[in-house]
Amino acid sequence: MESHALTHPRKIMVRATNWIGDGVMSLPALQALRARFPSAEIVLVAKPWVSELYWRLPAVSRQIVYSPDGEHRGAKGFWRLVSTLRSERFDAAVLFQNAFHAAWMAWRAGIPVRIGYARDGRSGLLTNAVETPLPAEYGHQTNYYLQLLFRAGLIPPPQPADEIRLVLAEAEMDWAAKHLRKQGLQGPRFLLGLNPGASFGPAKRWLLHRYALLADRLVGAFHADVLIFGSRAERALAEEIARSMKHTPLILAGETSLRQLMALLAQCRLLVTNDSGPMHLAAALGLPVVAIFGSTDERATGPVGARTRIVKRPVACSPCGLRECPIDFRCMQAVTVDDVYMTALRLAKEVGITHERPA
Repeated sequence: MESHALTHPRKIMVRATNWIGDGVMSLPALQALRARFPSAEIVLVAKPWVSELYWRLPAVSRQIVYSPDGEHRGAKGFWRLVSTLRSERFDAAVLFQNAFHAAWMAWRAGIPVRIGYARDGRSGLLTNAVETPLPAEYGHQTNYYLQLLFRAGLIPPPQPADEIRLVLAEAEMDWAAKHLRKQGLQGPRFLLGLNPGASFGPAKRWLLHRYALLADRLVGAFHADVLIFGSRAERALAEEIARSMKHTPLILAGETSLRQLMALLAQCRLLVTNDSGPMHLAAALGLPVVAIFGSTDERATGPVGARTRIVKRPVACSPCGLRECPIDFRCMQAVTVDDVYMTALRLAKEVGITHERPA
């Protein structure tokens, strides 16, 4: 397959990933693309549930929201999207999403330079089909997206990302503060966030009764108020934790948009979470994060930043990457409440968090 050089593009389409966590981990590559082509219009094509992540990012000029359950539903909707992309007259497409469908879309839209990893049988649709690196060659997932740009000849050899930053508008932070005041959480408080879900599957979720025990202990240690985050589908998890707690938490699962979730996370002093999208959001917002890992590899998908800590117990079958554990869930069973509690206390001390609620 002939490789096409990309020198002075006027307009670049970027196909975003479909998962929030992957979206956060692709931000260093998106920023590197902007640094390489500072005057180009970079247009992101993203699904609705992840599009809010990219609001107010200088690297993104604007978005085209791809709604497969709305205006782009079915074959007619897909061709409507293709027609929109064709009318944009893009010079190039950079595909962070690995699916065949992303390359098919860019090819049908007539975009002359199409850059992506040679995966899912799509090499013939790409002008620049980049050989997929082995995990040992890129390490963390942030570098996976940077390596795509490097191997396509767009950027020099990249340095691993040591932080990712998301920024909220003052109005968003004001909304979050007002929302919490309406729930009776006004004044100086220590807000502790819990994120017990993980949309990939139950293999990534620490035991719910242990979240409840942990939350009660941290309430005592920090004089904390507990917020439980998650999606609408994860609300039952939050409710089960609440029923098992001695204290009464505020359940926010299923009640927020993505930007509202980010703004409420940013009100917290500490987050305890599974390997998940909200974990990456919180780390990128600068929160102290205690992340519990079991079936997945923290070296590949761990939160990025100096204020993050991993809790994991080594077992022979981890990381397996499965959605559900086929045996005895030993990776998560091995992580005790004491493990997470002591990690939270150490992190709090290291980042200068006081254990006392201000008067």
